[in-house]
Amino acid sequence: MPKPERCRQGASSVRSQFRWNVLDQPRADFISKQPFLSCEVQVHKKTVTSFRHPLHFLSRNTSRFARIRNPDYNSGVTTRTIQSATPAICAAAQVIQRPGETHLTDARGPIELMVDAARAAAEDAGAVRLLEQIDWVAVVGGLWSYRNPGQLIADLIGAPDARTALTGISGTAPVDLLGVAAERISRGEIDVALIVGGEARWSHQQLKRNGVEPTWLRAPGVGQPERFSPLPDEMLAEFHLLGRAATAYALFDDSRRAELGESVSAHRTRIAELWSQFNNIAVGHPFAWDRKPHTATEIAEATDANRMIAFPYTKAMVANNTVDMASAVIVCSVEAVQAAGIASDRLVFPHVVAFSHDTWTVVNRDQLHRSSALEAAGKAAFDHVGITADDITHLDLYACFPSIVQISAEALGFHLNRQLTVTGGLGFAGAPMANSSGQSLAAMIPVLRQGGWGLVHGNGGNATKQAIAILSNQPPDRYAHLDAQNRADLRPRPASSAGWSGTAIVEAATVLFDRHGPTNVLAAILTSDGERGWATSTDDAMINETMSEGLAGRTVRRTADGVLTT
Repeated sequence: MPKPERCRQGASSVRSQFRWNVLDQPRADFISKQPFLSCEVQVHKKTVTSFRHPLHFLSRNTSRFARIRNPDYNSGVTTRTIQSATPAICAAAQVIQRPGETHLTDARGPIELMVDAARAAAEDAGAVRLLEQIDWVAVVGGLWSYRNPGQLIADLIGAPDARTALTGISGTAPVDLLGVAAERISRGEIDVALIVGGEARWSHQQLKRNGVEPTWLRAPGVGQPERFSPLPDEMLAEFHLLGRAATAYALFDDSRRAELGESVSAHRTRIAELWSQFNNIAVGHPFAWDRKPHTATEIAEATDANRMIAFPYTKAMVANNTVDMASAVIVCSVEAVQAAGIASDRLVFPHVVAFSHDTWTVVNRDQLHRSSALEAAGKAAFDHVGITADDITHLDLYACFPSIVQISAEALGFHLNRQLTVTGGLGFAGAPMANSSGQSLAAMIPVLRQGGWGLVHGNGGNATKQAIAILSNQPPDRYAHLDAQNRADLRPRPASSAGWSGTAIVEAATVLFDRHGPTNVLAAILTSDGERGWATSTDDAMINETMSEGLAGRTVRRTADGVLTT
């Protein structure tokens, strides 16, 4: 690449400033004057020869500042002086292995898919050998048994000395990792970070049903990765009590229905219409698992192919993690970007990542259908950047169930009638376990290269953990990684004792289903002292009432063993 032009040198420092002139001539023109390097990369088992300008990495301490030319939101090209340690996302990619595209015995596994995504991301940056410079490989946890998947990935991409990290299962994990990577880059601790997540869950299930062993890489990986996103024991214990995630989120939706005074029928229609907006985006998204158009009526109606899961949620309204997909984003210092010869029009800058959490258990939430934790994280993020929700051009709200979309839109100040996703959400786009916001980040990057502000939201647990990233193609004055916990007004509600009995008010209720039909009502109830507890019933009349008129607001009795009676 052209050598940087020295602009000026500080009188009291050896630190220099440079003007990055990549955009001073057409990209193809300046590359054509450089020697080419032929690289072979394997993507989806096909060897592709690509030609890339060789990387001439500068010394990490060559400069502290750079002038970067980037497209203005509305017109022209602006020149701004930014620190060389400013973090920038220089590459992003998604890969998908659709049913029928390959024989099951040849299916690529989680590691192979994540490696494919990493290589595709390097292609996206126009710098295949950038992978060799990665010094931190962070992997979003999945439904597999790898002990150190980052080590396996690092070896396969040619970065065997990279440090590795692994998260627990949390929908915030990709945004959490972006926050950590950007912070460490801004401190000069690392230069190039790879954030990946992926699953081959669909193929795994098909192979298991057919009694066939996978042929993909299953070695656990050596060494111990750095660990992120652990979940506390009390949160895990409540998971076992409530069962599938749809249970809690259905209760959140019924709580909102009760506050709005909606009928059960009107509520079902409204959330199906909301979900159909996500389907509309998935239809046009090339990496969505389900790109078939679905009407609101089809989404709401329970059929053999769209069975009820937790009333009012049908299968179409719940998260789909049974996919073969992966995503990758590469985060670099601006100095590393310059050294790699990556054009500035590939860059998207994280301005802030903010995070917080609600009470670890749902039983202690102040209100079931609101998140003061997300409200706090959102306010911290918007205040840092100096913008409001109205300034966000491109948005991706975490969308495992309709209730979290409503909760997050309210907490962050977005109207439900605007576009809320760039992927189509977990119901239609699908995503590997815990990597939905990773897929969203990868989808958001090419959109933001054209300009505007973007926000990606991650949600973990039962609307428990929250993380948001605000990004743009313009560099920040200062990147921030903000813990907003001390701003969250949680107001924990006391829980009734396990053996409590007496009269209570139903706060919200859902009906749980198995493949044969409804099994029981699960209700959140409030005592006269404001304590919350759980109660259940298998009574057919109560099941029918919950699905026709709704139980919220009803006075009921709870026995000492948790049975709900009228």
